This record gives sequence, structure tokens and C-alpha cells, in this order.
Amino acid sequence: MHLGANVRVNKIGIGITIGLICLFYLYSHRGPAYSSIDNKDVVSMKALLAGAIKVAQIGGLEVISVHDNLHSLNLASKGKTKEGVNDPVTAADYRSHCAMYHALLDAFPRITVKSEEKSIGCDKVDILDLKEYLKNPEPLGINYDSAVNANDITVWIDPLDATKEYTENLVQYVTTMVCVAIKGQPVMGVIHKPFDNKQTYWAWVDHGQSTNLHVKTPKKGKQPVLIVSRSHAGRVHNASKSALGQNVQVVSAAGSGYKSLEVAVGNATAYVHITAIKKWDICAGAAIISALGGKMTPLSGPPPIGFGPEDDTLLSTGLLATMNDHQWYLDKFYTA
Repeated sequence: MHLGANVRVNKIGIGITIGLICLFYLYSHRGPAYSSIDNKDVVSMKALLAGAIKVAQIGGLEVISVHDNLHSLNLASKGKTKEGVNDPVTAADYRSHCAMYHALLDAFPRITVKSEEKSIGCDKVDILDLKEYLKNPEPLGINYDSAVNANDITVWIDPLDATKEYTENLVQYVTTMVCVAIKGQPVMGVIHKPFDNKQTYWAWVDHGQSTNLHVKTPKKGKQPVLIVSRSHAGRVHNASKSALGQNVQVVSAAGSGYKSLEVAVGNATAYVHITAIKKWDICAGAAIISALGGKMTPLSGPPPIGFGPEDDTLLSTGLLATMNDHQWYLDKFYTA
């Protein structure tokens, strides 16, 4: 008497089961549709992030290799900075550039890549087949992906940040960096420390970050701790005392990547730079700090900082990066 009802129930149950299987299949396979980079006009952001992390690390290996063979350093100068400090360049800068720049462009040929260095001696550098690597990359712990028009993507790379300190064996400040900007806005940042702890820090705005990036909750009433460049620490120290009072703590360090990370993890409350700075020095830090809820803006002049293909590579209005109280710092320096 109830056989027909049982058959109908079973049919409904089978239909639901099949539907769930289909949904699971679509969910578990949604990544490859984007992570394939055979379509050169459209880029998988997840694949690009994995590639950015990898090239920062292989750039770091080149930096270490040259450091281990100091006779091959080939130290030269690109001239003087605006502060009158020598701007050195080494074989490590060029080798790291070759490894990072060409691996990225070979895998993503339609994107724009801006690097601090030029392609010199690249025929002597082994270039990773990044496209092959991305068929089975290291897991990121992110399920999300998106497809972006390649023409909208600008990647900024710094093959060796803190070159001067590198030549002085102050390698704790040395980093290699990659930043991905979409329509001029930094959305992915990778900062790799090849010497200090051989760790890679990365973040993707709104979608996740590496497990070694932990944001500290600021203590109420904590005295400001400013991190500034070694090259003009005295000038910033005086400006900071004028803006924030005599009790402000000013820490001098090298490398924009290093200083940005110190702010991101809460070891410093603000990164202040009062002179011109190149954008490949700051783009990765800007993306990481933004992803963690902080801000990086010009110290004077209107935000935001443009990181598009046609934007100037030099930021001439100073720099302020914070995780908290950003406007307070801006106001203090403005009125000082």
C-alpha cells in the first residue's frame, strides 16, 4: 500500500545525493579552471601568488650563492641617492633579478613586470620553469581564486633589498620582494628573508596570509616606536622628536622590506621615511600591511600611492606605514 510512497522517497533521496556529488565535484574542481595559465590573457591570481612566492625564494638562493663566494660579488655603484649615499649594485642583484624577472615573464607573458635592476648576465643564470612548477605548487591554504585580465596586472620586484648592508655583511636586513598590483592597487605582497631566518612572508588582501604573520593587539598608551632608515636616521630622529615629543623611540634599520615587516608584526608602531623612495622598495610591504588591516601612504601629499604600469617609479613625498592610528601620525608630522 505504501510501496509507491517509498519509491518516491528513494527517488528524492537519490536525486539529492547526485546533486550533492555534483556540487562537491564543481567545488573541488573550480581551482584548475583559474589556475591554468595556458590562457595568457587571463591570469589566475592564486597561481600568480604561488609563482611570486617561489621566485622570491629562488632570488634569495642567488643572493646567498653570491654571498658565499665573495670574490664574485662584482661591487659597483649606480651613483648617489638624494641623501648623498652611495647606491651600490652587485652580481647578486643582477643574478636575483634574472632568476625572478624571467621566470615570472616566461610563465605570465602578458603581465607588466617592473624591477629595480636590468637583465645583465642572464645567460649565466638558470631560469626556473615556473609554468611547470605551478602544475604542482606548494599549498597555500587558500581555496579562493579569481581570474584577472593580464593587462590590469603590474608586478613590482626588488631582487635584493638593502644592497649596501649586504656588502657590509649586515644580512639580517636583506630581503627579496614581489608585489602584485591590480589597476595600480597592491593586493599581494611577498617578502622573503634569505639569511635572517630563511622565512617567506606573504599576504593577499581579503584572502589570507602566511602563518608566520601574526598581528599583535596594540597596548593602550604605548609609546610610539618609529623605525627609520639608517641612511638618514638623524634627520628623521629630529623630525620625529619635533612631531611626537622627546620620549618617542626611534629605531634605525635598513631595507624597506625589513622595516615594513617590523610594522606588520607589531615590533614598531610606524615606519617613517621623509625623503624620496622607489616603489619596488615599498609595494610588497604596502600589500602586506594593507592585508593585515594597516595603511601605507605618502607622508605628505594625497593618497593613494599608485603602482600601475604608467605610474612614476619614484615616490617623492615621503612615506608612512602603520597598523593603527595612521591619521594621528599624519597629523602630528603635518603640524610639526
